[in-house]
Amino acid sequence: MLQAHPNVKGIIAGNDTMALGAWSALQAAKKTNVVVTGLDGGPDVAASILKHGIKATVLQPAAKISQMAVDQADKYLKSGSTGQPEKQSVDCVLINADKLHNFSLDS
Repeated sequence: MLQAHPNVKGIIAGNDTMALGAWSALQAAKKTNVVVTGLDGGPDVAASILKHGIKATVLQPAAKISQMAVDQADKYLKSGSTGQPEKQSVDCVLINADKLHNFSLDS
């Protein structure tokens, strides 16, 4: 990607493992001015954020998603319908250096 797009300004990785790989490749190419973000909220990315490497990660609210699934399964079993569309949006939380101290990313 870096050869095909040497002027890349940012990378939004599909997960934190990909973000770490992208950041490693960027460091090897001496392109540390590229903004990299991940998705998962893993502790390795948190460490990189604290060292001013990867800029951010995104946490999906797993507890909220799980509660929604249980509530909708219960409603479906009782009534035959969840009353909800098949695809539903759930707000995620952006974690960057400013917000990192408010979250525990160890689990």
